[in-house]
Amino acid sequence: MKPAFKLDAHPRRPRPLLSEPPADYFDKLPTRIMARLPQAEAREAAAAWGWLSFLSPALRTGLASVAVLGGFAASFYMSGTAPLVPATAATASLDAVPSTELVGYLLTSGARVENSDLAVLTAANPNIAKGFIHASEAELTDALDAQPSDDSTYL
Repeated sequence: MKPAFKLDAHPRRPRPLLSEPPADYFDKLPTRIMARLPQAEAREAAAAWGWLSFLSPALRTGLASVAVLGGFAASFYMSGTAPLVPATAATASLDAVPSTELVGYLLTSGARVENSDLAVLTAANPNIAKGFIHASEAELTDALDAQPSDDSTYL
């Protein structure tokens, strides 16, 4: 079996001393770094956008926000409106089915139709129910009064 490893039992190696930097190294370092930078490109870029430095910070922020919002508006304008979808064969064949047969299908227990589906239909075409719902105002009132209501605001 191996003995347990103990760090204190192992002596540390002596680290080599760092050598001194050359004479005037830190004095010459900034000029050597600046000599490596591309000076001509920096001046051209500064000249192109130099007029922005004369504007106030609030005006620069406003200019940037107008540019961003203008880009959004231009992208929406350039994308145009969605093309109208022509009536396909499935839509055309559904139009051929009589309304009474569709209502009979929707009223069966297998169809899952909710009030929100019917609300979308009536919002798109308000006169859709006139062809197949034949109820008097008294019958509608009686049917609505028979509905349970837990909330007193609907009374």
